Amino acid sequence: MRRAGGWAAGAAVGVGVVLRALCFFHYRLDSDEPQHLHVAWQWTQGLLQYRDFFDNHAPLFHMTMAPILALVGERADAPIWMRAPMLVFFAVVVGVTYILGRKLWSHDVGLWAAITLALFPPFFLKSLEFRTDNLWNALWMIALLLIVSGRWRLAAGVILGLALCVSMKTILLIVTLGAAALLTRGIRMNPIGIPIAPAILAWYFHIKGAWPQLVYCVFTFNTRGTTPSPFRFVYPIAIAAMVWIAWRYRERFDKEKFFLAVAAAIFVITLVCFWTLISPRDYLPVMPIAALFLVAKLPRAATIGLCAIFIGTICYYAKPLVNQTDEHITMLNQVLGMTRTGEPLMDYKGETIFRRRPFYFIFEKIGREQVRSGAIQDTIPESIIATRCHAAQADGPFWPPRGREFMVKNFLDMGRIRASGQWIGDDGNFTIAVPGEYIVVDANGIASGTLDASPQTAARTLEQGSHHFERAHDGPLAVMWAPAFRRGYSPFHLRDREF
Repeated sequence: MRRAGGWAAGAAVGVGVVLRALCFFHYRLDSDEPQHLHVAWQWTQGLLQYRDFFDNHAPLFHMTMAPILALVGERADAPIWMRAPMLVFFAVVVGVTYILGRKLWSHDVGLWAAITLALFPPFFLKSLEFRTDNLWNALWMIALLLIVSGRWRLAAGVILGLALCVSMKTILLIVTLGAAALLTRGIRMNPIGIPIAPAILAWYFHIKGAWPQLVYCVFTFNTRGTTPSPFRFVYPIAIAAMVWIAWRYRERFDKEKFFLAVAAAIFVITLVCFWTLISPRDYLPVMPIAALFLVAKLPRAATIGLCAIFIGTICYYAKPLVNQTDEHITMLNQVLGMTRTGEPLMDYKGETIFRRRPFYFIFEKIGREQVRSGAIQDTIPESIIATRCHAAQADGPFWPPRGREFMVKNFLDMGRIRASGQWIGDDGNFTIAVPGEYIVVDANGIASGTLDASPQTAARTLEQGSHHFERAHDGPLAVMWAPAFRRGYSPFHLRDREF
C-alpha cells in the first residue's frame, strides 16, 4: 500500500504539473487579470495609483509586479507571461501546507494535503491567474506557519502588515487570528509588527499628496453601492454557537490543530455574514486548512480518488488543450497596432492594459452600481473629448447609457476595438465629436470627393461640429481617425483575428 500510495502521489504530481503548464498558456484570461496588469503598467509609466488613475485595491501587489511587467514589456502576450510570478506564490502556499501537515500530523498527511490542495479546482485555477489574492494568500500562509510554530511572532505580525498592504481582506484575517488565539490555549500573537508596513505605505502616499485619494478608492468606493449580506443578522448566533462548541471541546485536541480549525470557522462565518461580493478566491485562505483536516480524516484510497475527480473536473472546466486566451490577445494586438504610447483608449477597467483610460473610474460591479445610483456621474463623453481620445474598447452592456450612446454614435468598429468616426449618410453630412485628424474612406481606401468644399487628397484636421463630403462615386463611406487608417485599420475590413 505504501508503494502504491507513492506511485499515486507521483502520478498526481506529474499530472498536476502538466495541467498547470497547459493552463498557464491556454486558460482563459479573467477580467481581473488585465485590470491588475493595467495598474502595474501605469506604475511603470511613473504614474501614482489613486492620484493619477483609479484603482480600488491596496497597492503593494501592483507596486511589486510593476518591475516585472517592465521587463516583459508592452506585448500582446504579456498577460500570459505575467502569470509566472503567480507560480511562486502557488509554490509558497502548497509548500507551507505540506510543512504544516508534516508538523501537526505526519509526512504522509502533509504530502497528500499539498497534492489535494494543488489539484482542488477553485484553488488550481485562481492560483494560476494574475491577481492580488495570490500574493495575499502566500503572505497569510507564511504568517500562519510562524504563529503555529510559536516562533518569530513579531515577524508574523510584520508579514500580516504586508498582507494588509496587498488586500483589505487582511483585516478579516487579523480578526480571525486574534479571536482564534483567545480561544486556544498556548497560541499567542504579537500584533506590534502589523502596523509597520501599512504606516510606511501611508506615509509614502501622504508625502505624494495622494492619501485622500487612497482613502476614497480603497475604503469609501468599496463600501458604496453594495448590498449588505442577508446573513449579517445571524452572525452573533453563529459566532456564539461556534465559541460554545470550541470552548467545550478545546481540551480534546492539540492546540495547533484546534487553532487552525477555530480560525477557519471564524473566517468562513465572518466572510459569509459580512462580505458583500463573495467569490471562490475569497476562500483561498481556508482552502489549505480544509485540505489538511480532510486528508487527515480520509482513508488514503479515498484521497487518491478525490484527486482523480479533481483532475477530471479541471480538464472538463478549464479545457487545457483548447487555447482560450486568443480573443484577448487579439484585442491587445489591435490595441498595440492601432494606437501608440500616449494615446488614450476608453475601456471598462483596464482591459487594454497599455493605454490610459480618459475616464477616471472603472466599470466593474461596484462602479456600475454607483453610476446607476448617481454617486458617479457618467461624464464619459466630456472625458473623451477633453483628452482627444480617438480609440475605445468594443461596445458592450457594461457601458453606462450616456457614454455608450456617445461612443456608438461617434466611433466605428475596427475589429476588437473602435476608432473615432462615423458612417456618412447618403446626403454626405456627418458630425465630428472628437476633434482630430480624419480621413474619408470607402472599401477600396481613401475615397474620392470633396470634403467641406475642397478636394480630399490627404487626411486633414477636423474640428467639432457638422461637415459635408460630396462623393465622386456611389457606395458606403466612413470618416475615421486618420492615424488608425494609416496603421492599417478600416471599418470596411474588420480585423477580428490577429496573432
